[in-house]
Amino acid sequence: MTAPVLEVDTLCKSFGGVHAIRDLSFEVHEGEILGLIGPNGSGKSTTVNSLAGIFPITSGKLLLGGVQIDGLPEYARVAGGLARTFQTASTFAEFTVREQILLGSNVTRTSHPLSSVFGIGRNPDEEATLEERVANILDITGLKDVAHKRVATISSAQQRFLMIATALASDPKVILLDEPAAGLVSHERKTLSKLIKSIRTLGVAVLVIEHHMALIMDVCDRIVVLNFGQKIAEGTPEEIRNNPAVIDAYLGEAA
Repeated sequence: MTAPVLEVDTLCKSFGGVHAIRDLSFEVHEGEILGLIGPNGSGKSTTVNSLAGIFPITSGKLLLGGVQIDGLPEYARVAGGLARTFQTASTFAEFTVREQILLGSNVTRTSHPLSSVFGIGRNPDEEATLEERVANILDITGLKDVAHKRVATISSAQQRFLMIATALASDPKVILLDEPAAGLVSHERKTLSKLIKSIRTLGVAVLVIEHHMALIMDVCDRIVVLNFGQKIAEGTPEEIRNNPAVIDAYLGEAA
């Protein structure tokens, strides 16, 4: 197995007297697709927001590429290689698809973001690298044909894929996909599945938080299962599917 790119070490997060996450540990390895699942209220969203820097953790350690990041703000984590998407589409309606993806690459620039507009202090080599990255992302996400359309005019599914594309533009080591299948119909979920699998070809690790179990079982190499803020299982999709603790946790839900 490759080296871990993201390490979660005994993560705890409390809100007052409520312990949302208790002693959670797992690793995501380079090029791996790891699923994070659990019943409603199990702590998945709290975990994602803690990793991304929205919630300060109560205790534990978070390491990205071996560097401790739990004390860093959100933007510094993105610059360090941790990108994410959100449960609801977060887009700029008046931008073109290409413009929004290019905006996501600003964190990787050494020159000022406006230099490409005004031509002052422009770095031609950097611009060429960014243009190549955007073109590659448009291909991988299936958005090439709508690259010059306004974001407001593309479909809701394409807007979801655009969120992934924008996150990829920041050149991450690992990307957190928070409920990426929300609102998608069957054929769109199949497209999403192919997209998630293709992300690893960029050398990017993926952490998928998702309720749609068929998608999780299809794309993930390993799965971590939460219940009441604690890890109750970890293993391959086949191991998770047959784990008694997981079956018990999902009683009454569509597992």
